Amino acid sequence: MHYVKNSLIPFLSIFYLLTTAMLPDSTSALLLLSVLLVHSSVLSCRIGTQTECDAAPFVPGHNLVGEGFDVVTQQRKEVNVIDVKTYLSPSKTCKLCTNPLKKHVLQKLPSSVVDWSYVSQCSPDIHSRLHTSVSSLVESYTTQDTNDWSVQMFVFAGLDAGGTGSNAYKFVSQRSKEDRYTFSIHSVACSHYGFILSNTPPLTLKFKKQLDILPTHYNNSTKNEFRKLINTYGTHFFRMVNLGGRLRRLISSRSCLASLNGLNARKVTKTVGLGKMQLSRVKKSCIRVLKNLDSATNFSSGLHQNFTEVSGGNGWLGEFSIFQNDSIDYMNWLKSLKEYPDVVSHSLRPLYELVPNELQKAAVKDAVEQYLKDNAVKKSPKEPHCEGKTPNVASNCCPLHASWGTLSVTIVRGWDLNGDTGQTDGYVKMYYGSTQHSTKIIESNNPQWDAEFNLGKIEVWDKDWKSDDLLIRCEKYLIPGSHTFTCKGQYGNVEVKYMLTCDPYLTGEKCSHYKPSPLETDDW
Repeated sequence: MHYVKNSLIPFLSIFYLLTTAMLPDSTSALLLLSVLLVHSSVLSCRIGTQTECDAAPFVPGHNLVGEGFDVVTQQRKEVNVIDVKTYLSPSKTCKLCTNPLKKHVLQKLPSSVVDWSYVSQCSPDIHSRLHTSVSSLVESYTTQDTNDWSVQMFVFAGLDAGGTGSNAYKFVSQRSKEDRYTFSIHSVACSHYGFILSNTPPLTLKFKKQLDILPTHYNNSTKNEFRKLINTYGTHFFRMVNLGGRLRRLISSRSCLASLNGLNARKVTKTVGLGKMQLSRVKKSCIRVLKNLDSATNFSSGLHQNFTEVSGGNGWLGEFSIFQNDSIDYMNWLKSLKEYPDVVSHSLRPLYELVPNELQKAAVKDAVEQYLKDNAVKKSPKEPHCEGKTPNVASNCCPLHASWGTLSVTIVRGWDLNGDTGQTDGYVKMYYGSTQHSTKIIESNNPQWDAEFNLGKIEVWDKDWKSDDLLIRCEKYLIPGSHTFTCKGQYGNVEVKYMLTCDPYLTGEKCSHYKPSPLETDDW
């Protein structure tokens, strides 16, 4: 079975528990894991009589090789196109092999299988990879199991086709509609058995009957019949499989929220996928990341989310706690893989290759290519890169600090100024923090300055030959947006306009709150 879990649990947990939760002595746990889970053995197989063959069970997972597979959804169809139930040869014999993982009991192979291998290996190594776009992640995700699905199939330039209907793609594409994200894949796998089909494997009776009623040409009038075939059997079939189990977690990290917390994508990926490090050795600066807490803006939705898939085994969903020992379910899952393996890697062949009728074969190929085209999507944009020394901008074009923005102030005009016996020689001083600007002097009781400055506090002065007189003074608490206000005093009035724009990904009265923003909404 294939189990999927979408949660907010950090990935660290599984690998922390691999070394600290399985045995009382944490220093020997990893070594024992390797000894227990890495085996290699030469199979002992022989020809069995019909009586022996009828009594013997099939090798575990025998029904998975020859099964249909959909490269768009990345799912097994759980329907066989290849006959894997027949085990007797014309001479009423079969191939029997001992299974070292099942106490060397004799088990039979399907006649269509030409090779069955036993190389039981569970590597403690964690395979991790960082991606800055949805397209890059999905390509890696679909080729992690195999890279031969597009063989003899049309590939669409500038488009993604494989995996675009998968749960993983739905997860990452939805995230990218919400905010800017970087993605990473973390996986650990066990392989126990391997199968290879013959070059000319027999078809199942059900698949043969489906081909018997299938039209010989693909066009608009027959499209639905071919689509039913694809929906049932997929686009490809497994010719070679390695069976076992795998835990795979996709982690989406908010790029700009990470930047505001003083982190880059690689540091977040490394933190949430720390592997075999014990929690007690994790730096304090990473604890908040593991707890999914934003310390820069207190954004409630957290720094990262994850999507977990578990293949094979007894139904474990891949959940771990990073704060307590709960590895029993994980250990039980490892043990169950020997009896209930799933596909962890494979070699695919196009479904149309199995069609004996040449006209039908061409029609099925056309139908599959159209199905891929119908599900193809435009490649997603890559993460931008910013060069130069723009204030508060990181190399990935995200803000470095909260409470930053751009302020533009325009001293528009003054009226009814009364500074001298005659016309007032008026000018305005403006202060923002340590920054100070002044307008030009205009000899008028109603001056029109229209002086724009990129800076809050303003003062109106009258220029005198001895000392300047302060006519008006006011201070204004600034908020984002475009605003106009008037400073009124005993000696006149001044009109001021200002525009305060928060830096990208920042919002709120003080530009101190995080604002999720997708990279390029129009591309989705």
